[in-house]
Amino acid sequence: MENKNHHLSSSLPRSPSPSTSIHTIDLLKTDLTCSICWEWLRDPVSLECGHNFCAQCITCHWDSGVPGSQPPCCPECQRRCDRRQLVPDTRLRSLLETMNLLQQNTNSNQPYNVYNGEAKQLVQTDSTGGFTLFPEVLAQCLNHPQAKDSPVCLISVQGELRTGKSFLLNYLIRGMQGLESKDPQWMRGGRAFSGFQCEPGAEGITKGLWLWSQPFILEKDGMKVAVFLVDTEGALSLEQDKEMNAKLVAFSMLLSSHQILNVSRMVKETDLELLEMFLHIAEEMGEYFKMEPIQHLDFLVRDWFYPATFGKQAGQRYMIDVIQKISDRYPRIQKTLKREQACCYLLPFPGKNVVVNSNGNPEDMDEDFYQYLHDYIIDVCNSATQHVKRHSDGHILTGGELAENTKTLFDLLKKEEFGFSSSFDSVVTQLHDLRMIEAATKELEDFVKEQNSVTKPMFASLKILPGNMQKRLSAKKDKILNHLKETLKSPGKNQIMNRFEEDIQKIVKDFLDSYKKRFCGHTAALGGLAGAGILAVAGGVVATAVVATALTVEAAAAATGATMGVTVVGCGLGAGIGAAVGKAKGRERVPQEGEENPLLKDDE
Repeated sequence: MENKNHHLSSSLPRSPSPSTSIHTIDLLKTDLTCSICWEWLRDPVSLECGHNFCAQCITCHWDSGVPGSQPPCCPECQRRCDRRQLVPDTRLRSLLETMNLLQQNTNSNQPYNVYNGEAKQLVQTDSTGGFTLFPEVLAQCLNHPQAKDSPVCLISVQGELRTGKSFLLNYLIRGMQGLESKDPQWMRGGRAFSGFQCEPGAEGITKGLWLWSQPFILEKDGMKVAVFLVDTEGALSLEQDKEMNAKLVAFSMLLSSHQILNVSRMVKETDLELLEMFLHIAEEMGEYFKMEPIQHLDFLVRDWFYPATFGKQAGQRYMIDVIQKISDRYPRIQKTLKREQACCYLLPFPGKNVVVNSNGNPEDMDEDFYQYLHDYIIDVCNSATQHVKRHSDGHILTGGELAENTKTLFDLLKKEEFGFSSSFDSVVTQLHDLRMIEAATKELEDFVKEQNSVTKPMFASLKILPGNMQKRLSAKKDKILNHLKETLKSPGKNQIMNRFEEDIQKIVKDFLDSYKKRFCGHTAALGGLAGAGILAVAGGVVATAVVATALTVEAAAAATGATMGVTVVGCGLGAGIGAAVGKAKGRERVPQEGEENPLLKDDE
């Protein structure tokens, strides 16, 4: 088999020097990266087609049921592969060892970012309010081999446009890398890093919602947590279309466990208005997906103008002042800020050089800004393992579970009857109605399951005629519909009610059809017992009641072989019932249609 990496190993210098290290690594990083996990190859294997992967990654890919992976195919070129040909590639292993040597000899003042992550667009929005979810990005990120079955923490940055959100995210990437590598000098020196787009002006604005594709793996008390960073398109901004904002807020709340509200100079009235709306949506999202609305919220105030009052302690004092001023005008904000899960941090002005130089190099920062930014990044990174995504009952979500929830939310937002309109209040109303409809559907389904379970035994089923079961289900259905009509809030709730009634009517009909077949089958079997004389031996009230009630309209229809058991019924039921009726004449009244216990009465 031809190995496509032959030219790579021959191109490496025999004695790597610092002057060639970074250039060489730049040339080789793509070829030595696994396209499944987007990391340096670990235990590299080469497929017949020449593409290379981590041994664990390709094995998991083939075993995961990913479309196109059965029979085994190469994830890159889709060529069919033979598992038996999956063998370790010693040449690649040797090449990676040389790469490590190159990395160790790199100039410490020019650290190379060995992480191959990049900003990936998860949700795309447009000016008409349309939006698209990219499942391949969801799979690459949250279903990453190191995140799919692991606890996850997603840190998102919210705020108005062009207020330095991307700048902050890029330094969070540096901080996460420094925490992973235990490098205390992670912020000093090096090239300007712009993993998230941060150029000024309209062309530099991120569109939609973006994830950093490479999870940062942090460990605490033996638990490994996959940390992701999330960038949003001004989800809390009056400049953006409200419908677009609402959708981005919904996705951001669902994904994030640590949210940073990035504001400029001070918390303004517009910030409070938008945050109150955001928290309202978060409440409904939390109720729907059984999650805490806000697990952790930071107010990060940029360009704070009072000298010598920066950092977390000064921020907490500022928050107390904000709480007192807003009084009861913003109840959700007031409630959130009073919790331990919320805090405030004040950052000074970064310096003229940073404002002029969009790269935001550390050496361009004013010293106090550098120090406070450094301390804030360290605080966020160190606390990430404490802010794993959880359900309200304490269940810790894995990346795979969060990916499924994200798909569910996208499907909900795409429902025609719940097209999000251009107001936050409407979004909240629709989320509330979605939750009410799902609760009503579950109530009926649970009732049907209960009826199905208790009537499975023959004698339990024969106590309830199909007509009586239909009355039970109709009464339950009407009760659910009446309650739902009172709880729905959408202006178009009549249309929603009509669709819902059609859906649950199908549930009722399917169960009744199944129940009638079961009832008739049990009646036919009972006829066989009567014809064989088994019930006659039993005698007494049980035999008399069974046979007498079998003459009612519905039971007689079953006895004539309307469904199953025609032969048995035709031969045995007539003779058995005839004999029993003769014995019972004058002793038992025949139950009428609509009475309970038509075929069997409890022997009291």
